[in-house]
Amino acid sequence: MNFKQKLMACTALLGASLLVPAAAGAQSASEAAKIERLERQTELLQRQLKELQAELAQTKKKTERVEAKVDAAPARAAAAPPTGPVFTKGPPAPPPPEKVKLTVGGFIAAESVWRQRNQVNDIGTAFGAIPYPFSPLYNEHEFHGTARQSRISLLVEGNIDPYQKPTGFYESDFLGVGNTSNYNQSNSWALRLRHAYFTYDNTGWGFHILAGQTWSLATQNQVDMTPRKENIPLTIDANYVVGFNYIRQWQIRGVVDVAPGIALGVSAENPAAIVGASTATAPLGFGGAFASGGIVNGTVVNFVNTGGGGDFLQTVNVTTDQAPDIIEKAAFDPGWGHYEIYGLQRFFSDNTLRCAVGACVAGSTTMVGTADNKTTFGAGVGGSVLLPLIPKYLEFTANGLYGRGVGRYGAGQLPDVTIAADGSLSLVTGWSAMVGLIGHPWDGLDLYVYAGQEEVAANFFNIGTTLFGLGNPGFSNATCLVTTPFSFSGGTPTDCIANNKRLSEITAGFWQNVYKGDYGRVTFGAQYEYIKRKSFVGIGGDVSTDNNIVMTSVRYYPF
Repeated sequence: MNFKQKLMACTALLGASLLVPAAAGAQSASEAAKIERLERQTELLQRQLKELQAELAQTKKKTERVEAKVDAAPARAAAAPPTGPVFTKGPPAPPPPEKVKLTVGGFIAAESVWRQRNQVNDIGTAFGAIPYPFSPLYNEHEFHGTARQSRISLLVEGNIDPYQKPTGFYESDFLGVGNTSNYNQSNSWALRLRHAYFTYDNTGWGFHILAGQTWSLATQNQVDMTPRKENIPLTIDANYVVGFNYIRQWQIRGVVDVAPGIALGVSAENPAAIVGASTATAPLGFGGAFASGGIVNGTVVNFVNTGGGGDFLQTVNVTTDQAPDIIEKAAFDPGWGHYEIYGLQRFFSDNTLRCAVGACVAGSTTMVGTADNKTTFGAGVGGSVLLPLIPKYLEFTANGLYGRGVGRYGAGQLPDVTIAADGSLSLVTGWSAMVGLIGHPWDGLDLYVYAGQEEVAANFFNIGTTLFGLGNPGFSNATCLVTTPFSFSGGTPTDCIANNKRLSEITAGFWQNVYKGDYGRVTFGAQYEYIKRKSFVGIGGDVSTDNNIVMTSVRYYPF
């Protein structure tokens, strides 16, 4: 019998046994045999009750063991690795971030440039050096094919934790010039450093540090002040556009995110000065500009020195700077467009020698004098905007800079300073600006047009019949348009000072993807430039010249 049947039988027998005494009292002695039979049944019932109790005890023990196994199962599952399929609720946890990530970048370029007037330039145009008609270059055309703008880059990204990230970036091209570089045979162009810097970003604190060589903080960004997000013109020309404010140089930069969409930054950057014409009769002059120094108003002036000896700066002219340029910048990203404003401070230094008796004489070994370092403070203010006129299809960009001693921060490289009567560096007031439209009519095609201008104001003085300064109306421009055997053989006429006053440019071009897929990207581009150079008014009036330039490029981006 099973457990249920045994329980029912026991209950029935127990009930019957309770009725036995009463029945026995009422019956006669003849029924003794029946009573004896009932007693044997009672004994049988007792044995069955004992068996039932034993089975109940065993059932209880089995139940306790099963419950103990069920309670211990989660602990064992957590302690022991799964041996079969594992089913979890929700998506799997993301993998931990890579400690260091390396990204190789760059492109291979096959480019060409044709110029109406020969500037003896490669793929980068010296905007302020378009030849005047006195030069044989004026009527010569220029064509070069080049791969020199090909680039190599390496990005190293670290992950300390979800908030802290150190990064290093390096990039080079081949627009350097070695001692034996030429177009004749090997075309062996030197590797040139473009960028080499590291950053530390802490998004928890909203704090960012950059140190090394990269775009100046004055260069426009696309968003915030994020490195590698600068808004660089799309031109093939390696010198970009007249009026574009940029320099690539050493710097130490700090940026703070003060509120959503607002960032403040400050940068100390490598200084250098562009010194404009000082006198038409300077003994070391070229077109009225000092090559390394000279005598002004009887004072010997030294503002640039040439590297020599075993130093890598051999034959390179370096101005006598004593303090870095300082730039403060605020960037705004309110949700539509990107806006920037910045201030620029500069410190121009030179060394002068004033002779004890009278004016110093060039090359004298007997005259003695007093040397003095002079420093002039320059400043400017600039800004930029980037507006998505038609999101994803059309953008408008503009930048501008105005100040005293700010010429170096424009692509045209007009003068920062000239020489004052006491031999100090005198500030030149100037401005630069550029506007542009960038279109993306369909995926893979970029169209662009830019227009820019840079201009400086005259800064001059006269001592008797000697003329000094920049843009002096007494300087002669009379022979800038006249070709002579002297000028045709490469000489610059003494009557063609023609200090640069204004540079202008308009350029347009496109980039079209030819291939984009698993094996990288191939793109083709073409660009047309019109550049105009205009001088200050001098004897014979002002003079101007221009150039028409066409460039093409095929680039392969393997990464």
